[in-house]
This record gives sequence, structure tokens and C-alpha cells, in this order.
Amino acid sequence: MANPEMATNSGGSGSEKAALFLLMLGEEQASKVLKFVEPYEVERIGTAMASIRSVDNRLAEAVVDDFRSALHQETSLGVGVHGYVRKLFTSTLGDQKGSTLADRVLGDEETQEMSSLRWLEPEALLHMMQDEHPQIIAITMAHMDQAQAVAVLKQMPPALQDDIVMRIANMQTIPQSAMRQLQTVLKKKLSVTATFKNRKIDGAKTVAGIMNGLDPDSETRILEVVAKENQSLSDRIQDLMFVFGNLINIPDKGIQLLLREVGSDVLPMALKGADEQVREKILGNMSKRAREMLLEDMESRGPMKLSDVEAAQKDILAVARKLADAGQIDLGRGGGDDYV
Repeated sequence: MANPEMATNSGGSGSEKAALFLLMLGEEQASKVLKFVEPYEVERIGTAMASIRSVDNRLAEAVVDDFRSALHQETSLGVGVHGYVRKLFTSTLGDQKGSTLADRVLGDEETQEMSSLRWLEPEALLHMMQDEHPQIIAITMAHMDQAQAVAVLKQMPPALQDDIVMRIANMQTIPQSAMRQLQTVLKKKLSVTATFKNRKIDGAKTVAGIMNGLDPDSETRILEVVAKENQSLSDRIQDLMFVFGNLINIPDKGIQLLLREVGSDVLPMALKGADEQVREKILGNMSKRAREMLLEDMESRGPMKLSDVEAAQKDILAVARKLADAGQIDLGRGGGDDYV
């Protein structure tokens, strides 16, 4: 915000106006407001705050007038609607039927405790969970942002990593009793109050996201642990970790080796459903003649069934994983970025 005078009712972004207004509120009140703001929005507001050097009375009054005008346009209708609807359903249909209907109508809203987790550093989260049962730790981590869960998991000893990931991978529906226990833990340690409900979760998909952020050695060890308990679950996690679009991360030499191992009838079909970047990655590692023949083959085939395209892509991914397991190619996933 190079010019704070832009933050008036005649212009300026919402973050600029919010920055100015929060500065006038003072540190204590501003911090209370920011608890209800998404982290990426806080960053924008903070950047705008840091750019403000001075504010004259005219500018301050303009921002307050904007706020007052916006406030007067709002009504109390809509405030607390979710709570009202839930109470209406339970009063009319009873607790169980009413809650079930409310869940379907209102959806799965993120609770305030879970939103509060985003503000904690990985070390603080680890300290908060260190005395809790592994199942509670697993449920908590399943609710975190992916990068945050990776950062926390990296600080755990290997045995606990294996245990936590296995528990998350097996999650489908988190029971109400476990959510109530988690509510108690977070209410005590975060001093925030809200109501939890059971929710469905795709444990394998959640684990796949976390695993993509780990170093290769940890990734291999954990997948081996999961495979010993449930090979099909381990296979699904690997499928979710490594999709056809990830081929773009493989170095050119690896792509060239992969192409030598892939059947000529599979590649044209697989590339039919590939995005432009992956297609260019593949074509760029072929000779001019081979590239021309492949493009002609793809064009002559015409429309294809999506199921056939996906099957062809899975065949290529299976070959890529086999070559990677043999140490012949690098899948290029790396350890991911650290969470800060």
C-alpha cells in the first residue's frame, strides 16, 4: 500500500481499509477480530499495515464512515442461521433425526477449534498433542492443512510416524465419541468452544497428500508398514500419491527410459487424456519420427472411452513405479517444502 490515502470510500482494497481500521482499534481488539479471518487474508492485511506510515484525521474518518455505512446495510437476519436451523430440526424431529437432517442440509462446517490449529507452529502443535492417545493425534492431523501435517509428522519419531499414518489411512468415518474427546482436548488446550460432529474422511487420500511432503526414506518405510497390514490400502495410497500429471516431474533421462518400457499401443491412449504440459514432456523426449508417428496414431484413433484412457495411464504409472523401485529413474517428488 504505497499510498494510504487510497483507503477511503472513493477507492482502495478491502485489505487496505481493514488494515487502517484495525490499527485504529488497537492491538487487543484487533487480535480478537483477526481470529475470525483466514490466514491468507491476515497476510494481506498485515502487509497493508506494515506499509502505513501516517494517517490523518480525514482519512481515518473516511474509513470509519465506510465501516458504519457497510454495517447499516446489514441486518441481524442471517446471523446465527445455522444454529437456528439445527435447533429447529432437533426440536421438531428429535435429537437424532434432527441432527442427521441438519448435517445434510448445513453440510460439514469447519469448527473454530480446527480453524485455530492453522495459527499454531508445528512445535506448538507437537507439544499440545504429546500426551494424547495416538488416535486423537491422528484425527487432529487429519484435520490440518497438508503442509502443516507434514511439518508436524516430520518431528515425530519413526515408530509414532508409522502408527499415526496407519491410523489416518484407515479412517473412513470419525465416530462421534472420538470427536467429542477431541473437542474436550482442544477446548482445554486452545480455550475455544464449539460443537463437533462426526464426519466422513478419505484416509488414504489424506495420507497420500501428507506422504508427498515427506523425504523418500520416510515415505518408503511408512508404505512398507502399511503394506504389511493392508497391501490394497498401500497400493491405493501410492496411486493417489503418484498420478499421471506427476510425470512432468521426472527428469528427461527418466522419461526416455520409461518410454522404452511402455508399449506402443498404450502411450497414444494414455496421452489422449493428458494435460498439455505432460504431453509436451513426453513428446519432447521422443525422436522427430517417433513423435510424428505417435501424433498420427492419436489422431487416427478418434474419441476414446475415459475408462480406457485411465487404464492406459495406470499401466504407465505402474511401469514408472517399478523403474523407481529398481532405482533406475527418479520420480522427482522430493521431500516437499517445509511448513513455516
